[in-house]
Amino acid sequence: MKGGLLGRLERASSFKLGVVLLTIALVVALSLFQKARISTTLHRGEAVQADFKRDYRMRPYVTKVKIAGVPVGIVTGVHHDPSGVTRVTMKVDDGTSTKLRLSPMAAIRPTTLLGGNYYVDLRPGGDPGTLHSVIPDSRTTIPVELDRVLETLNPAARVGVQRTVRDLNSTLTPKGQTSVRQVLKDAPGTLRPAGAVLEALRGTNPNTDLSKIVSNLDNIGRVLTAKQGQLAAVIDGLDRTSAILDDQKYAISSSIKLMPQALSNARTGLAALSVSLDHLKATSKSAEPVATRLDHLLARLQPALVEARPVVHDLRPALVDLRPLVQSLVPSARVGTKVLHDVDGAPLERVNGPIIHTLLSPWTGTGQYAGSGSTTTPFYKELGTMIAGMDNASKMTDRNGSTIHFQPGFGVGSVSDLPISLEQLFKMLLYPGGPK
Repeated sequence: MKGGLLGRLERASSFKLGVVLLTIALVVALSLFQKARISTTLHRGEAVQADFKRDYRMRPYVTKVKIAGVPVGIVTGVHHDPSGVTRVTMKVDDGTSTKLRLSPMAAIRPTTLLGGNYYVDLRPGGDPGTLHSVIPDSRTTIPVELDRVLETLNPAARVGVQRTVRDLNSTLTPKGQTSVRQVLKDAPGTLRPAGAVLEALRGTNPNTDLSKIVSNLDNIGRVLTAKQGQLAAVIDGLDRTSAILDDQKYAISSSIKLMPQALSNARTGLAALSVSLDHLKATSKSAEPVATRLDHLLARLQPALVEARPVVHDLRPALVDLRPLVQSLVPSARVGTKVLHDVDGAPLERVNGPIIHTLLSPWTGTGQYAGSGSTTTPFYKELGTMIAGMDNASKMTDRNGSTIHFQPGFGVGSVSDLPISLEQLFKMLLYPGGPK
């Protein structure tokens, strides 16, 4: 006669067995769906709360919580306050409240550039201590996605951005880079006259004239486009006018040279040049012998200069790019000079003397460590082997970062304060006449 659970199962009907199996399957399915909630509930930890200005796709028991990219917990609750603030409750690992200090910050960040999944990024801040309060919305931020930025641009603006990016690509070609460098080179000389032109554009009443012109631009545009094709005809006429001006550019240039303003500017320049000529006259006598020798030197250098001219021409862009680097090296050179002055003298003598001698000498033990080491291996190699061993010992990592591990052991040399070293005793027993 069979008894126990097997006997009861055999006596049970198929219907009852089906109900039992179905119930077990439902329990297992519910457990799998609630796996995150169950594991979070059973896991030890502490609660941290933060207020955000709105709920940004926070999902309880799905959204992760990280510190410096390392997961430390999960969101367990999202509560919407009537005032519009969303309070997010997070369960984090033990000790996280102390790591966050008294004034931490929180931010909702996307896992990718295009959004999708999000996580809560906690950043420590403030004085050391344990956090016991809610992180206010003044220290929390939510992400601004790329599509939200593009929504603020109308279709025409989006087309303009696309054309700008395409034109920027053309500008950054080698030919465009040369033009940009030339513009930057000529810009300082043109900014001052441009400032005068802009000042003149403000009119006699700077507070009102320019604003009136801008406000009437709509009327000007409507007048210019009142008749279809009229503006195009004006532009074509302007093209012909420009061609005529180009043909007569020499005559126009001669007329400009005769203008009174040009004479006034020339008078100012000549007055400044007179001062320079006075200084040049004082130095010209002493420079005559040098100029005579320089004439012969230039005559001999002329072939070399002709060959060097293409090289110098190609070096100009490189020198322009190198100039910021050289300027940034000036402080470093000054500090380096002081360091070299401090190192010169006794420090260098110590390095070239006992330090170098010790590093290059063979390492052998003394006292109770006599016989260890090697007479053919320098000390710096033994030191390098020790550092490499420490590097291998520090390769173990965990969620907190790198750690140093070691394996303790016991040998004949571990026992100290004996009348005779156990290592030496074994060597004497194994090699009575000494090692061969």
